[in-house]
Amino acid sequence: MRRLFIFGFVAGLALVLAGAYYFPWVQHERLAAQTSVVANGGRAETFMVRLPADRIASVGDAATGLISAGGDLPAELSEQPVALEHFKVRAADGNVIGVATRHWTLTEAGPSIAWALIIPGRGAVMMAAPGEPWELMETSLGGRGYVAGEPWSGTLDLAAVADPAATRTVATSEEFSGLQFTFTETWAVRGVNEAGQIRGTIVLDTVGRRGS
Repeated sequence: MRRLFIFGFVAGLALVLAGAYYFPWVQHERLAAQTSVVANGGRAETFMVRLPADRIASVGDAATGLISAGGDLPAELSEQPVALEHFKVRAADGNVIGVATRHWTLTEAGPSIAWALIIPGRGAVMMAAPGEPWELMETSLGGRGYVAGEPWSGTLDLAAVADPAATRTVATSEEFSGLQFTFTETWAVRGVNEAGQIRGTIVLDTVGRRGS
């Protein structure tokens, strides 16, 4: 049941994207990629999500806390803590260029994160990495004076994925085909409201290199 729900949640986004691709209701302007060249023939590109404005949908277990601002999953769907989120994704210059999904789950090997970035006109990238402990956000904010159920403002920069060497590329398409990506994921938290919704940005700094 739980796997069916997760599959349905992810498949729903795929169907929306497919419909937008094959039956576009508006003609989207293709914005130039904001990339830079790095050593060893790689190219760096930063993607970001502004919270809460860019969150499209979110569901998660109560155990995932502030990571997921959506509705709680029913107990029968929660064998392990999980958070599934859909976002609009932006380039480094702040322009919206596509959509993204973030899937956090607790596995036998520990927390795991998977990102899928879908950029119309360019392609898609799916990446994975060991994730942050679910309590890391609450613990870190608690050290800055945050109390659950109360509004908080301040500055917290939290690395959910800090080691690019631990990340891996799962799949790529179109412009991104043949590239192997590494990435870091940083949450720049600037506030939390009474409902536990985070205000700030998620920044993905990626480097893609041609696979051997």
